Amino acid sequence: MSSFDTDVPVLLLRLDPDPFHHGTLGAIRSLGRAGIEVHATVESARGPMGRSRYLHRAYGLPARPMPAPPLAAPQQP
Repeated sequence: MSSFDTDVPVLLLRLDPDPFHHGTLGAIRSLGRAGIEVHATVESARGPMGRSRYLHRAYGLPARPMPAPPLAAPQQP
């Protein structure tokens, strides 16, 4: 018996652009086997994660990385 709440879907947001990242694929499979609806950001629908039977929906990543906002405003003299 699963101790997961299967009514709440999961969205996996990945920071590593590696299409063969085994941790993400393992999370998709483990959560999907537990009966949880899994969504994830992937590079390609043809990659290992996009083709997993346990992935409910794949969302594409931006074509290029977005610039990070500055952590603090510049000091004014």
